[in-house]
Amino acid sequence: MTDIRPYRPQAPGMEGPIARWYARIRGTATQLATVRAQAAALTAGLPQDARVLEVAPGPGYLAVEMARFGFDVTGVDLSATFVQLATDAARRAGVEARFLRADAADLPLPDASVDLVVCQAAFKNFGRPVAALDEMHRVLRPGGTAVIGDMNRDATAADIHREVAAMGLGRLNTAFTRMALSGLRRRAYAADHFRVTAAASAFGSCEVRVDGLSLEVRLSRTA
Repeated sequence: MTDIRPYRPQAPGMEGPIARWYARIRGTATQLATVRAQAAALTAGLPQDARVLEVAPGPGYLAVEMARFGFDVTGVDLSATFVQLATDAARRAGVEARFLRADAADLPLPDASVDLVVCQAAFKNFGRPVAALDEMHRVLRPGGTAVIGDMNRDATAADIHREVAAMGLGRLNTAFTRMALSGLRRRAYAADHFRVTAAASAFGSCEVRVDGLSLEVRLSRTA
């Protein structure tokens, strides 16, 4: 069963060569096309002056795509390597996006300062999940939304195979990614477990949608 206590073992951070490898496999043409579509869907309906926070942006591809739409985007990641990679990606793209090194449970942003919080493929790794949700709630403006996308603990091996097959990776990276996802699934949340975690946070509740390997959670700060 997924650990739903306020504290759980923090997953090892990605630094150096492993972070750069991850950036490469997530930076294929197929993956970037998916990220562009995701950025459009996540920001649909936001006012043009909206501020967006991405928690654990990794190499920054999603943050960069959201910034292309003209939004004020900040990324916060615990990995110094990812902060640098994301900063470089924003500079190459010619967009205004800033990246800061900090813990998800201690966000360096003022209260009620962002309209949207996004966290993709990282929440299962947080050592203080309830505190991380509390921080997302704190920095959201009233009426704002947090969207968390991650693995579904109840996903099958077939779900993992289909997901990796769509990534357009080489044979070696395909095998390694399948193995990595199979291991990470043990840390992931099932829908009911995430509902319990959200109930223990300042949000109090959440909406969860499951689709094969993917789990999407939406949490709102009451207006």
